[in-house]
Amino acid sequence: MENKRIKCCLQNFSPIHIGCDEVYEPTGFVVDRNKNCLIIFDPLLFIAKLSRFDREKFSAICKKGTIESILEIYKFFQNRPAQGRSVKICDGFLDHYNQVLKLPTQKIKKELNNFKIERTAFCAFDQRPYIPGSAVKGALRTAYLNSLANEDRDYSSIKAHKKLEEKLLHLDRVSNKEKIYKDPFRLVKVSDFMPVGDIKTKICYAVNKKKKMSDSEAKRLAQILEIIQPGSLFVGEIIVNAPQTRDAVSCAIELKNLLESSHFFYGKEKSREDSELNDIKVVSPETHRVKDITLIRVGRHSGAESVTIEKYRDIKIKLGNHNQTFKDHSTTIWLASEFRNPNHNKLLSPFGWAALNPLTPDMEKQLKVDEAVFQNNLNQALIEEKRKQEELLLQKKQEQDGRQKEKQQEEEIRKAKEQRAAELEAMTPEQRILAELGDSSILENRVVEIYNKIDEFSEENKRAIAMALKKYWEACGKWKKKNCSKKQRIKVQKIKEILEES
Repeated sequence: MENKRIKCCLQNFSPIHIGCDEVYEPTGFVVDRNKNCLIIFDPLLFIAKLSRFDREKFSAICKKGTIESILEIYKFFQNRPAQGRSVKICDGFLDHYNQVLKLPTQKIKKELNNFKIERTAFCAFDQRPYIPGSAVKGALRTAYLNSLANEDRDYSSIKAHKKLEEKLLHLDRVSNKEKIYKDPFRLVKVSDFMPVGDIKTKICYAVNKKKKMSDSEAKRLAQILEIIQPGSLFVGEIIVNAPQTRDAVSCAIELKNLLESSHFFYGKEKSREDSELNDIKVVSPETHRVKDITLIRVGRHSGAESVTIEKYRDIKIKLGNHNQTFKDHSTTIWLASEFRNPNHNKLLSPFGWAALNPLTPDMEKQLKVDEAVFQNNLNQALIEEKRKQEELLLQKKQEQDGRQKEKQQEEEIRKAKEQRAAELEAMTPEQRILAELGDSSILENRVVEIYNKIDEFSEENKRAIAMALKKYWEACGKWKKKNCSKKQRIKVQKIKEILEES
């Protein structure tokens, strides 16, 4: 045997969700009601754009750290513009979101736990979804085990699924210590399948439906999942290394047999599922009519039958009231839906179906062009985002500088007032009046009041106050005779006498 390598293109023809233990946090998105999508933004940049009042308000909400405060965060984000990555939402999500915003206090905890939006696996550097190699390898392993189990042998005496796997792979005679090293799938290497171009995702519901028409529905709550929309393309590699020695693994795997077993098993499973979907009026997704494709099923809600070995299935069925039984088939199926409680089944879709195609030179060339276009657009978007961030930082710095300058001015005014108050405190009453006349903010009534008391001052201060009154009236245009009323002329004449002016 020799090492076998194949470059593949994986294209899904039904929604796929690969769990990654990540959710869309309440502090990381807003709902754009006009465009019917989530806007996923950088919380730090979003907060930086808020006014000082809004930042303080948002900070106060976050500090509460309660379940109820999550609802307050949702309400705070309502109708606020945000820039970021957009993710389409299904038709029923907006109504669900509006209902959550109106929740009474006693229902908040329970309902918010059910409003968790689970992300599909994504690339950290550009946020696009990808298909982990482990998901593809797991699907190939299940199919291959089914092909081994279909050989003319009966394994019904083996009850434990793990023991059955070991028997099929001839690992039952191998010590526990060597099982990992002898497992033939140790030589099967599957890369992550990376996205090509702009991969679209969508927020939708996963609803549990009975496989037979019934007046009562399955009792499982709907889940909110981010799904990879059908038609998305991913590229990866599958390698089957040849064992270095005859006894290196318990049994050798051929790449050709691995792919054929996948197409046979999942083709059979799709035919079975299509029949079940037809019984409940669900339209089955069309498979790609392309030569040399290999059917495969990956991700959450692929169905119990697609992850177990035919003829030896022991699927747990919940009966209610904590009762359960086991059967060789499931009685319900998870389907992608636009609504939490769909009125009919016509628009529902099964999860996880995809096709593996060998990557031809022409196909690889075209996919490289598509990826280059996406990367160019992404780079342009990043440049624009960087420019906006720099503008935002500059604006923020200017605001901070402005606030700092205001604080400095306020501090200078405060110190000047304190200094003035201290100076006045150290003065005699007559000196204070003299200082008062030198203040440009003094009122006319107060000036007249001081004039009327001028004869009460000491001779030393009387002349100084007269000089201050002269300067005040000169500044007001009430000193020259032609500009004065009769009463004012009398005041001016008295001041001139004190100053010994003609």
